[in-house]
Amino acid sequence: MAKLGELPAELRQDKKMTQRELADKLHVFSGAISNYEKGVHFPDLERLINLADYFRVTIDYLPGRCESNLSSDVFKGTIAESKTIGEFICVFKQLDAARKDALILIMDEMEFHIAINRRNKKGN
Repeated sequence: MAKLGELPAELRQDKKMTQRELADKLHVFSGAISNYEKGVHFPDLERLINLADYFRVTIDYLPGRCESNLSSDVFKGTIAESKTIGEFICVFKQLDAARKDALILIMDEMEFHIAINRRNKKGN
């Protein structure tokens, strides 16, 4: 698992941004970004949400609580109206093997029915 400040720094660097550029986008001082990346300070909830929204990742991803960096924005939807894809992946990783297998079977069954429905629609 990454250290607290590593992920925001990686995300910023992936976008080829300076700390000042990110600070300007988030309306904070560049020193704040430096402190987040060094792990000296952690952003408050509002700034954490702004960081997650800007980089299109889950809030859990930023402090390294979840390995998935996918937000619902990436997929243009949510699961059960409140669970993002990233949150779903985090929960899935915490399941025991039997429950993972059961969920995979359910998903396979759903894929099968979706394929049948598509085929039937093409035939009509």
